[in-house]
Amino acid sequence: MKRYLIVLVTVLSISNGFCQERFEVKKIGFSIDVPENWISMENEAILKNLNQYDFTDKQIEELLKSNNSAVDLATYTKYDPKKHRGIIPTIKIRTHSNQTDNINDFKTVIEKSTENVKKALTNFRFINPPVITEIAKQKAVQFLAQFTLKNGGVDYEIISKTCYIPKKGYFISLNFIEEVGKEDNQLLFETLIKSIQLTN
Repeated sequence: MKRYLIVLVTVLSISNGFCQERFEVKKIGFSIDVPENWISMENEAILKNLNQYDFTDKQIEELLKSNNSAVDLATYTKYDPKKHRGIIPTIKIRTHSNQTDNINDFKTVIEKSTENVKKALTNFRFINPPVITEIAKQKAVQFLAQFTLKNGGVDYEIISKTCYIPKKGYFISLNFIEEVGKEDNQLLFETLIKSIQLTN
């Protein structure tokens, strides 16, 4: 019983200590906790347009699927990239174009796109293949993958957790990346995913 309480207190302190801010885009009905003291690189131009102007749903759809089908909304890094060498734990939030009408077709498109990723990344493999899941009571696709990045003669083994939340005409992409064996932010990443709220 005592051990259980220690574990519970540890989990609560992690979720409360690391996630005291939120990233929110009201126009698309999306928000997520962000880790305290991580470096924020938000796409101010896109966010300003989304939050300042009274776009129709169709206009928002067009805005978020423009720019070569991908729009960066925000990136969070655990350390300052200018001061920290090597692979930094990173969270990327994007939107991409989505032409599917249901979750099964969406999952099929994701599976096909990962075939191209396998060709582009060294030793790409799934730890958990794409599955349909629920995020904030909405159907989504999630997977966990590992691959090797080569830089300056050094091989870095990367673990990447990805969540795709389909919306009409686009989908929200969340990617959580870190180096295998260097740190372990997986519990934090799971806590962040559970904090997601979808109001549209």
